[in-house]
Amino acid sequence: MSHRTFEDVKDVILSAHKNTEAGDKVNFYNTWAENYDQDVSLLDYRAPSLAANCLSSSFDGDRDTAVVLDVACGTGLVAAQLKRRGFTHFVGVDGSKGMLRLASKTGLYQDLRQCMLGDESLPVQAGQFDVVIIVGALSDGQVPVSVIRELCQVTKPDTNDWPAL
Repeated sequence: MSHRTFEDVKDVILSAHKNTEAGDKVNFYNTWAENYDQDVSLLDYRAPSLAANCLSSSFDGDRDTAVVLDVACGTGLVAAQLKRRGFTHFVGVDGSKGMLRLASKTGLYQDLRQCMLGDESLPVQAGQFDVVIIVGALSDGQVPVSVIRELCQVTKPDTNDWPAL
């Protein structure tokens, strides 16, 4: 692998936003998967750590038994951060087979499923998860905001104080 610069990685990321079709996005992430972790590290991508800190500070349940749905899990960066904070049970969902292949190599996930959120329904049952988390993907051209209701539906009842949608 050649040494990539900040500018190289920035160009890669900007190229992803040129195509907004779901198939183009999946192809982009399938291609980027092998370099993803190194590239986001070069960018000092802190969103997985910040999200895990936020969740960790507000979660009152038993972390060892909590089942976490990691939406748009990518290579598993969020699950790795949550593991460091005591969470152990992860189900990952992503649209990219390449990303899911790398996530499976982490050994963190009990289950990984491919799904194009917004085009397909979440391949999980309602009320199944103690925690549902999505980091860095809820935006136009990625995972549409319209999936928020579905994410709430797969969360166990009474596990948070969020108002019903």
